[in-house]
Amino acid sequence: MSVHADEIRLDLALPAAVPIATLIPPIADILAAEHGHPGGPTRYQLSCPGQTALDGSTTLAQRGIRDGAVLILTRSSTDIPPPQFDDTAEAVSSSLATAARPWTRHAARVTGALAALWLASVGAVLLTRQAVCDSDARPVGTSIAAVAGCIALTGATVAHRGFRDGTTAQSLGLLAIGFAAVAGLLAVPGGPAAPNALLAATAAAVTAVLVPRLTRCDTPLFTAVAGFALASAAAALAATLITVPVAAIGAMYVVVSLALIAASPPISILLAGLSPRLTDDESADTLPAKAIRANAWLTALIGAFSTTAACGAVAVAMCPAGGHRVVGVAFATLTGAVLLAQARSHRDMPKSVMLVANGTATLSAALVAAVVAFRPPIAWLGATTAMLTTAAFVVPVVQLSPVAHRGLGLLERLALAALVPLACWICGLYGTARGLNLP
Repeated sequence: MSVHADEIRLDLALPAAVPIATLIPPIADILAAEHGHPGGPTRYQLSCPGQTALDGSTTLAQRGIRDGAVLILTRSSTDIPPPQFDDTAEAVSSSLATAARPWTRHAARVTGALAALWLASVGAVLLTRQAVCDSDARPVGTSIAAVAGCIALTGATVAHRGFRDGTTAQSLGLLAIGFAAVAGLLAVPGGPAAPNALLAATAAAVTAVLVPRLTRCDTPLFTAVAGFALASAAAALAATLITVPVAAIGAMYVVVSLALIAASPPISILLAGLSPRLTDDESADTLPAKAIRANAWLTALIGAFSTTAACGAVAVAMCPAGGHRVVGVAFATLTGAVLLAQARSHRDMPKSVMLVANGTATLSAALVAAVVAFRPPIAWLGATTAMLTTAAFVVPVVQLSPVAHRGLGLLERLALAALVPLACWICGLYGTARGLNLP
């Protein structure tokens, strides 16, 4: 006979003289083992289509159910009564076991990966410091970083291809990218300066492109890292070739990055191969895969460009050009506000989290730069910190009306429009135009 559970169908041979209550647990075990049907402490019941549940104390023969019949397995509407214990210690132990979140192998792998990333990052920072301070140790430090990057890249490949461990593969891939950047930073004599940053960013970008190709762990994480590294390499190249203040490069990159964030949806659609209409050699069956690929591209692009915008705004706030600290702080504040405002446009958690994280980091840099530059009274500093902390708790839970949403959209556009003249001011374009003495 056939047993249906949700969308699953089982063809089973069931004994006719065994009570129905005895047949239900093996059927549930088969569903959980072969079809991944959710198990756990749930009370099930069998019934015929369109009829009430069968009495568990009766048999199939007694109910007149013969070969070829169709049965439906459903969850009972009656909850399982809680277990009763005579011993208080057993009751306490059972309650704790129910409420506690068990330590799983996945949790252990994630914790170990985070610990490894932290320890390797600390080691890379100390290695860089030691090599920069001691010129004799620089070649040794470069070799150590390069070898560590190769080992991490090999480990990531083995972890994902051999053991299907995506967490370890991603962690080792990030370590490979980081050590490649350290090796590139130390390979250039002198510095640290723009040429060191150029080689470091280039090495990181190349490694970020190689990691998903070698490991077959194609995630938006490495695409975002590659995009950020390429943008950093372009900024370092500009600083190497021409004498431009850091704040000017940062302002330019903020404007370009915010424009690219706005253009990310059509870019992701183009990269995924989606089209408004199907061609002759394209079927509708490929659309779901392409849609998922487009969403992954969009996540990577938003992550890369929002991080680039945040870093550019931090550079403007911390390294103001021409002593215009007020302009730098205002520019960073507007950039952070725009990034936070754009987070409300996305329903996908990774995109919103990246925009919120980069926007918060930018506002933090603006606050630090303002405090260092203007040295406000301690009362003003405390009040500002309290207001920002309160806003972080209140804003996410506030339900806005459609009119308020439209008003926020207008404010976001005004902030974007204000960033362009501020960027021109920071880059010195107004002073250059004033010095042209045009008729």
